Parts: sequence; structure tokens; C-alpha cells
Amino acid sequence: MSRRNPMQPHSTGARQPRTGLALGLLLFCVAPAVAAPIGEALGWHELPDTRLRPHCPSAAEYPDVIGSGGCNSVTEAWGGAAFDTDGNRMLLTGGGHADWGGNEVYELDLDSGMMRRLNNPSYPIRDGCLFDSVYVDGRPVSRHTYNHLEYLPDADLLFLFGGSRWYCGYFGDDTWTFDPALDSWTQRSDVDAPDANFGTGTVRDPVSGLIYAHDVYRLRSYDPVQHTWSIRSNNPGSLSAYKQAVIDPVRRRYLIYTAGTRRLYWYDISASSGMLTMQTLDTLSCSFMDEDAAGWVYEPQLDRLVAWNDGDSVQLLNPDTGECSTQTFPGGPTATATGTYGRFRYAARSGVILSCNRIDDNCFVLRLVPSARVFANGFE
Repeated sequence: MSRRNPMQPHSTGARQPRTGLALGLLLFCVAPAVAAPIGEALGWHELPDTRLRPHCPSAAEYPDVIGSGGCNSVTEAWGGAAFDTDGNRMLLTGGGHADWGGNEVYELDLDSGMMRRLNNPSYPIRDGCLFDSVYVDGRPVSRHTYNHLEYLPDADLLFLFGGSRWYCGYFGDDTWTFDPALDSWTQRSDVDAPDANFGTGTVRDPVSGLIYAHDVYRLRSYDPVQHTWSIRSNNPGSLSAYKQAVIDPVRRRYLIYTAGTRRLYWYDISASSGMLTMQTLDTLSCSFMDEDAAGWVYEPQLDRLVAWNDGDSVQLLNPDTGECSTQTFPGGPTATATGTYGRFRYAARSGVILSCNRIDDNCFVLRLVPSARVFANGFE
């Protein structure tokens, strides 16, 4: 993948919205679908009938959103996802630049085993750089979402920061939350938000509830109660644009890497306020760090950081020693060409890691330990 100037454009190439009341009536009247059980054996398990393609908006009804990449771009144009641990579901949204103009949100529910689209895209659409990152209806324009998505479980809100905007491609520094029950977007303050960039390593800390993100120069935190950003570090020197991050809730660390160095940068986030100092840990055996956009999560049952680039193998990083080991299971999924970002998430209720990639492929789960009951998000 070629590097890009963060100040330049990025990339190349249903249902009616319901109110919370209408959705509640629907759920009351319709018996819930029963999901096929997730396999108990260790390894990869394909989830049947979870392709995203059948749920894409109609090109006949929304012709202007198609762009150069079509609905593929929801995941394949640097698209990410968030995971709702309490709801046991992954929420996906993406597109942006000239690839896809739709800002609709999709849901993969692990309890029911169903993929669905939660709402329709905004229509008509317009260039996000000319109109402050919003469409005519006041909702955020479509964008490459990278690892800029998280879920706020206490408020039941999807969090979104910045991204490469439709149609211009330039990066935004806008902050939004989405209420899935009400199909409602709210723009939040961007004071002290990260610089407009991509790959900000946006991760929620399950202990404090804060969201952490890192631009090229500084670490920031977002308070989901006050909906405000804070600067949390001084300028440590430049970190390259593509960055991947994870939180270790046991050691209380925000860890981030940039491709090619095999060096972890980390901050002690034990304190929920105040300035923090960057530290480093060499991880020479961790080849996943050669890639820009691996999927990366903390697995609490193993107390390891688990990373995946593509195919059958995952790497398990020991956060104390910096050493990686590899585990391989047959039948793994295929990653998108632009990377995985947040579409690789730990689902504690099911005790598996969920991975959703190309929209014509089913989603997969990876079981690394025998089935067992754990806390709702693996830590809290």
C-alpha cells in the first residue's frame, strides 16, 4: 500500500429508518431469528448468510451514491467497524472519497447470526469539503472510516471521528455519535480533537470509558459523558500516518504501532486525566507490524494481543516481553486489499473474535480458547 500525504485526498477507487417506538413494535411482533450455534472447536468458523452485499442500497433508487467502487467500498475502501459488547453486535459504515457516497450503517448481530442494514443512505448527497462534512439532511457525509469507529456502551451510541470524505477525499476532524435505536446522528465538539488525518488508532478503554486516539504528534482522549476532547501528551516526534492501536486493560496501556518498525509505542493510561509520556517496546518477532492495517485486539482469556492480516494465521503478542507466537487454523477468511482496521473485534459474550471483510464473503469468527462464560466485554 502506498503512503499518502495526510493533507491530500485518499483512495482510488433495506430498510426505511425507524423511530425507537417503531423498532420496538417490530421486535414485539416478530419472533427473533434463531442463530446457528457458533462452532465449539478451536479455529475459524464461517457464519452462514452474513454477506453484506444483499443489504446494499439499490443503485436504481440511489444512483448518485454508487461512486467508483460501489457498495464494495463500505469495507474495501479503508472501511472500519465498531463492536457493541453489550449488544453482541458489530456496526459497520464506510465509503468516502470517490468510492461510495452512502452513509448507511450495517449491523452483524452475533446472537441472531443476522446481517442487516439499519437505515437508508442520505439523499441527495453533496461534496463534504464544500459543505462542512454534512449532507443536505445534516448527517455526516460518507467517508473512509479506518479505525476511527468505537461503541459507547453506557449511552448505546456509535462514535465516529474524521475520515476521508465524499467526494473530495480530504480528511475531516469532525466528531459524531449515532443512536442506532433512533437512527439519529449528533455532531459533537471538535475542540482539541486529533488533527485531520487517518489511522488515528481510536480505541475505547473499558476501565475508564474514555476513547483514546493518536494523531501524528499527540495522544488525545474523548470523554463520552461530556463529549469533549483533551490533549494527553506533548509532541513526541512524528508517527507516520497509518497507525494501529489497542488497549491492554490489565496493564492499563494504550499501545500503538506504525508499519515497518516492529516497535510498540505505549502510554500508561492509569490516570484518566493529565499529560502522559510515550514509552517503547521492541517486538522484533511480530511480523504483523510490517502491515499498515492489521486487525488487532486484546484477548482477555489468553491475556494476549491478537493480530490478523489475512488467511489462516494469527499472531499472539505477549505485552510483557514483546514476543509474538503464531497460531494457524485452516479455513481462515480473506482480508480486503486495504486492510482490516476495526473489522476484527473480540466478542466476549460469545468468547470469539469476529472478522467481517469483503462484502461478498460471509463473516467469520475465530475461537482461540474453549467455550466458556466471560464478562460482557471480557473485562468490566
